[in-house]
Amino acid sequence: MDQAEKLRQIVNELRERQRASLQKGRIITVTSGKGGVGKTNFTLNCAIALNSMGHRTLIIDADFGLSNIDVMLGMIPRYNLFHVITNKKSIEEVIVEGPCGIRFIAGGSGIWELLNLSTQDMEVLMKQLERLDDLADIIMIDTGAGVSDKVIRMILAANEAIVITTPEPTSVTDAYALVKSVVSIKKDMSLRVVVNRAESAQEATDVMDKFIRVAERFLDVKLEPLGYILYDDAVVKATKRQRPFVLEYPRSHASRQVYAMAHAIVAGERADVGEAQGFRGYVNQFLKLLDFKRKAL
Repeated sequence: MDQAEKLRQIVNELRERQRASLQKGRIITVTSGKGGVGKTNFTLNCAIALNSMGHRTLIIDADFGLSNIDVMLGMIPRYNLFHVITNKKSIEEVIVEGPCGIRFIAGGSGIWELLNLSTQDMEVLMKQLERLDDLADIIMIDTGAGVSDKVIRMILAANEAIVITTPEPTSVTDAYALVKSVVSIKKDMSLRVVVNRAESAQEATDVMDKFIRVAERFLDVKLEPLGYILYDDAVVKATKRQRPFVLEYPRSHASRQVYAMAHAIVAGERADVGEAQGFRGYVNQFLKLLDFKRKAL
C-alpha cells in the first residue's frame, strides 16, 4: 500500500469516527423572519461544508411552492415532494444528488398544491420522510420565511433552529417576531442566530449582540450566536452562475465564514433531542402539532 492510499484510508477512518460520534438523524431547521435574507444560500453552502467534513447531510427544501435549492444549483429535478404527496414516487426516488455529493429533496417550484396541503396529504408526506433516518447524519430543513402557521410548526417540531437575519432593521424586526412566536410555545427551543450580508465584523457583532440582549430581556430566552457572513462579491457572482460559493470561491471570506459555522454546528453541544431524536421523532412531533391544531378547531 503506497503512502497516498494509506493517507486516504486514515482520512476515511477519521470520517467514520466523526460520523459515529454524531447521533444519526440530527434535524436542524433554517428559517428567517422575512424573505430575501440569504436563508437558502446559507443552507445550501453550509450543508456542502458539513458534507465535505464527513457528515452525510441532506437538505429538505420545505419552502413549499417557492422552493429554489434546485434553481441555485442550476438543476431541474425530475421528481419532487409533490410526487411523494401523491404517492407516485417513494422518498428515496425523489432525492437528488448535486455537486460535491450534496443531496436534496426539491419542493417543486410553482406547484400550487404544495401551498395548501391538507392534513391528510401532510401526514402521507411526513410518514414517507421517516425513512430518512438511515440516509443522513444531518438533515437541514429550509423552511419558508415569516411567521406562517406551517413555518412555525416546522420549526417547533425540531429541537434546533438557525435564524438568519441581515443588519437591515426590517429583517431584524421580523426575525425577532419569528423568535417570539417560537419561544412563546416552546421555551427550551435551541435557537442560533446568523447575521448575513454585514458590511463589517463590527456591524455584524453589534447587530448580533443587540438582538440577543433584546431577546433575553423581553422574551427571557438565551439565543446563541452561530456566526456571521460579511457582504462578499463572490456570493453574488456564484449565485448568478448557479453555483455554491463554497465550491466556486472556496477561499473567499464568505466560504471561510460558512466553514467556521459548520465546524461550530458539529463541535457545539447538541440540543437535548428528547422525543424529537432523528427524523422519526421530528415527524411524530410535527404530526402532534397538526393534531393539536385540528382539535383546537
